[in-house]
Amino acid sequence: MACSQALSQGVYPSDECYSPWEGSLKGSPRQEIPTFNLHTTSISTVYQSDNEDTLKGPSEDGSGTSHAVGTPVDTAGICITRSFNGTLTESGMTLEACMCRVENGVKTNDLLNRSIQEFCNIGFEYVDRLQGLVDRMNLTFPGESSGAVASIDAFKSYIGKLVENQRDFLDAVSHECIIPEQCSEACAEIKRDIEHSRLKYAENEAERASLAASVEDLYMQSKSAVSMCSEAFHEPPLVKTRLHGALVPIFLKFMHKNRELADMSSNQSRLEFDTETERLKNSLRGVDHERIIALRDCLSKFMVYETARVRNTQYDMSTLVNALNILEPEDEWSAFEAGGHLEVDTSTSNSLTHTTRHYTSYLTSAIPEVFRNYAISRLTLSAPKERVIQRVERTLSKYVDAVWDDNPASISVKDFVGEMQSSLVRQIFCNMVTAYSLRSNRLKSISALRLLSRMIAALLSFSQRQRDAWSGYSVLRVSDFIHIVNEGQGDTSERCSLRMLIHGHEYWSSIPFWEECLLIVIAQDLKVLFEEGRGHELLQPATKQLKDFRKWMLGFGINQVETQALIARVCGQMGLPEDYARLLLDSSDA
Repeated sequence: MACSQALSQGVYPSDECYSPWEGSLKGSPRQEIPTFNLHTTSISTVYQSDNEDTLKGPSEDGSGTSHAVGTPVDTAGICITRSFNGTLTESGMTLEACMCRVENGVKTNDLLNRSIQEFCNIGFEYVDRLQGLVDRMNLTFPGESSGAVASIDAFKSYIGKLVENQRDFLDAVSHECIIPEQCSEACAEIKRDIEHSRLKYAENEAERASLAASVEDLYMQSKSAVSMCSEAFHEPPLVKTRLHGALVPIFLKFMHKNRELADMSSNQSRLEFDTETERLKNSLRGVDHERIIALRDCLSKFMVYETARVRNTQYDMSTLVNALNILEPEDEWSAFEAGGHLEVDTSTSNSLTHTTRHYTSYLTSAIPEVFRNYAISRLTLSAPKERVIQRVERTLSKYVDAVWDDNPASISVKDFVGEMQSSLVRQIFCNMVTAYSLRSNRLKSISALRLLSRMIAALLSFSQRQRDAWSGYSVLRVSDFIHIVNEGQGDTSERCSLRMLIHGHEYWSSIPFWEECLLIVIAQDLKVLFEEGRGHELLQPATKQLKDFRKWMLGFGINQVETQALIARVCGQMGLPEDYARLLLDSSDA
């Protein structure tokens, strides 16, 4: 054999330097080792596939048995890879999802802080403009009545209080409604811990992979050495001894590395990583909890300050309302007559006269002298836009429909009351009621008539406060026309008109209303005479409204003496002939 020839020829080096693996094991790469079929890089798989052949290899005594080599631990776990970006927590959520939620939440809080700051900046600009308005408000003049001065001062004071309340509100919001940035700092620290935990886990896994590769290499060397020892059965004793002696350090080194690999458990490393992941997730939950609390506290403080501002505004509004409630035009003019006229600066009258003459020059001479002042004022008249009227009609149609359809439950009378503050809305409502009554003046039930009377009562209350006689005049025209008929026993029936339900309103007891209403009716009557070309005839009442006026007054509780005196007085103030007034008094019976 080659080995015996080498020994007999003495070509090998001295005993101290001789190693039987120099030319076959240590100097050869792993893929050149003969007789091994490696199907996988897993140590356990390689060992299990070849272990039986190694144990059955020939022994020195030819018995076919050999001492078993130490079995390496099962390290298949080192081939398991897992993306750090998909690390699952115990609850099934990824750590990245938790981190993303918290980071987005922190950004949301930051954006909310910016929004609140922008809100405050806009509010401060509004406050500055209001303060400038207050500083410029000087609306009184010498001779102005005390009630009007008090009302204007109350309005100015209200705006001043509004400025103070708004400024206090904005100061409180800008300093107190701020979300602290502690959450963002804690979030950044947790993010650093996550990266450190991943890096540590990656280093542990890399160390295990390196150690596993070393164990696998030593295993292959040990297996090769065992195989050569088995093949050297027929070699001289000295050769076999040297081969077996070289096997010992290789095998001991393999066993040592194998024990190190066994001590470095993959499960333990993974468990530590999962534990750290769960801890970080709990930290993120705590940060998110603090973020939500800070968000809630911020907006709660905002609502507290807003509520306080609204209450202060309501208190200031009540002061302004009280000042307006005591303002009466008659009292103010009486105070002016009593001595206020002495304070008036008459220099303004010259400019007014000049202005009047300036605009009068534009009038044609065809306009009679008696109408010149009315023609001047006509320059400022403007009818509301058609779309405005249509919008009001759409709003009021549901209320009128509820009356004629006998469906009171479909509307809210409280909402209707709020609509009646405008004289235009009141007039449009009266026109709609008149139009509906011309189609059908008999309502379906007493409930419908009562609903209409409640609406009329609200309309009259605002008309009385605003000295609106036109709305009352419109109601007078339909007060006896709109009615219901209560069917009695047999053929008897009872007629109940709208007037019976509204005649008790205090609006009808106002003598100034009846004076203005009579003026309106007379003007309407003369307008009809002019349009019909009857201006050359004897002046006498022509329309039914004018002929029924005395009957209206008596029907709403004005006694006969006051009625006659009022008609005579108004006709005299308007310069109408006495015969005309007498015809009015005799036109209808009481």
